[in-house]
Amino acid sequence: MHTGSYRGNLSPLRTTVTDNPEGRPATDHFSPYLAGFFDGDGSLHFQIVRSPVYRRGFYLRVSLVFYQATSAESGLIDLQRRIGGRIRRRRGDMSDLTITNRSAIRALLGRMEPYVIFKSAQVQAGLRLLDRLPPSKDPQGFVEVCQEIDRFATLNFSKSRSVTAETVRSAFEEMGLLVPVTTDSKEEARQMVLVDQI
Repeated sequence: MHTGSYRGNLSPLRTTVTDNPEGRPATDHFSPYLAGFFDGDGSLHFQIVRSPVYRRGFYLRVSLVFYQATSAESGLIDLQRRIGGRIRRRRGDMSDLTITNRSAIRALLGRMEPYVIFKSAQVQAGLRLLDRLPPSKDPQGFVEVCQEIDRFATLNFSKSRSVTAETVRSAFEEMGLLVPVTTDSKEEARQMVLVDQI
């Protein structure tokens, strides 16, 4: 029986899969376990990252992270064998298993979605955001995805973000990719909305 510590091998919780007529696993003990781990010691991040390598100077990064004490890192190693990712040792007695492959993250979120409790909003919003990645090549479409990432960050109570949708918009305007939004254009857009509602 699991006692709350992730020390040691996770073999008692290995997934038993028997295909049923609907093509779904008949028995899956691992997905509820993974959802519980994520609820307690996991996080999902969408980040806007500056990079001169990219034509527009920004790219969007997604990461699914599981944290554990370095003294119990063997549990993360076993988890890594099952779901992939990279293990990093952080400051202090902490390690994390980080997954950045979007397809893998989507699949894992889908498996956890029926079971998560505390972070259900993050999983559902994350799946919706993944549907919009990679972002549109249109600059305005890229900014709109960045705005969704800003909204997602509020679910994680993120306060230290230095690059936001407004950062991207300002950079695109300086590059001539977007027309600067003026007070007049904002008022015009508001009036158009009002007309649509009449």
